[in-house]
Amino acid sequence: MVNFCCYLIIHFIVISKDFTYYYKYIVTNNSKMTRIIIILSIFNSFFSLALKPDSLYQITPDSLKLKYESLKITTPDSLNLQVWKIIPELKVKNNSTIILAYGDSGNMSYWLNQAAILSQRGFAVILFDYRGFGESSSFKMNPNQLYYNEFAIDLVSVIKWAKTEYSENKIGIWALSMGTIMSTIALQQETLDFFIGEGFVINPAKIKTKIFELKGKEIVLPDGHTEFQNKINNLEMPMLLFAGTEDIITTIEDSKEIASQMKKRSIVTFKGGHLQGFQTLTKKYYGDIYIIKIEKLISKLK
Repeated sequence: MVNFCCYLIIHFIVISKDFTYYYKYIVTNNSKMTRIIIILSIFNSFFSLALKPDSLYQITPDSLKLKYESLKITTPDSLNLQVWKIIPELKVKNNSTIILAYGDSGNMSYWLNQAAILSQRGFAVILFDYRGFGESSSFKMNPNQLYYNEFAIDLVSVIKWAKTEYSENKIGIWALSMGTIMSTIALQQETLDFFIGEGFVINPAKIKTKIFELKGKEIVLPDGHTEFQNKINNLEMPMLLFAGTEDIITTIEDSKEIASQMKKRSIVTFKGGHLQGFQTLTKKYYGDIYIIKIEKLISKLK
């Protein structure tokens, strides 16, 4: 319990350090929807320690007046995944597509503001919900399980659809926390042009131990988790990792270890906690430094 209290204190300190960024962005984008999404982003980065799906969308693309398509993708085991295809601003179209694989809580609406900003920078963005999340098909889950291998089946289905839909684009994945696990597993079957990761899980068993130390909570791991580290070694596409100095769940040391394994991997560090990179790497507008790092990665692709 003492360790968990320390964990809470550390994260509140981090949030207070970054508050000027949130305040500046909220003031210059003074709308109720913007404030809701910023709060959701903070909440999602703070409380993600196990499966906490949300079936209700807190906001939708039309609330932000985004151009988008809503569709369903069917998985090989006949489940339907809800997808939002965010259409990029034509003024700065860069022929790149990003699939967002979020973490273990909420749903895709929690990351809509980030998707909106990416679309304004010319990216096509694909948001989707895993089975059991949002309006995708229901799926019985143990909330104490770190992840399900079935989520990787969902991601593979989305990747295959994206490669058909955007055959002329550079396509990559933006994986967050649990999403780095799903992406690593999915990319054993499919290939993409680039990989962006934050809160990278290097060893599920290590996360299980940390959660127990912090919360006294026993986490269940699925079959095959012992082979996960070997799968990371198979990822050969260019990789950009974001890592927070105050992240005690997926540590900066973990990301440095992954980045050091291949020359095509690089790391950006920031003063912040778990999944707080986008809001921390902000100067002129929300997440601008973060996006510049992504654009630099893609500009180097052949």
